[in-house]
Amino acid sequence: MLNIIIAILQILLGIGFVGFWIFFFLVENKNPENTELYLAFERSFPIPDLGWITPSLFISAAGLLFNEVYGIFFCIISGSALVFLGLLDISFNVQNGGYKKSLSDTLMNLAINLICVIMGPIFLYYGWTLITL
Repeated sequence: MLNIIIAILQILLGIGFVGFWIFFFLVENKNPENTELYLAFERSFPIPDLGWITPSLFISAAGLLFNEVYGIFFCIISGSALVFLGLLDISFNVQNGGYKKSLSDTLMNLAINLICVIMGPIFLYYGWTLITL
């Protein structure tokens, strides 16, 4: 049952990543109020997010749903990638005032960062517990 819950969370996160990038390129990327520093930072992430983290989340979810060993492997990989992404984003936001923008931007940044640094360790721990059973 826990495999199903973790897999659903991974699928939702993967869809969230795709949705974020659609929103970013349709809205945020064209917003003249965004600084070049912010845009350059964000534009460096579509390939790792959509080329590594998102596929890892989907592959893990499929593996967990079908009780395949690769699901455990990709659960750990996606968890690690989420931790890295969350910490990198937090570091940028702290250093560059990302939490001092409008209330909506601050809440969105905090939500994304917290999701990454909370779900990442959960996936890491869950994958590890499956290995050690």
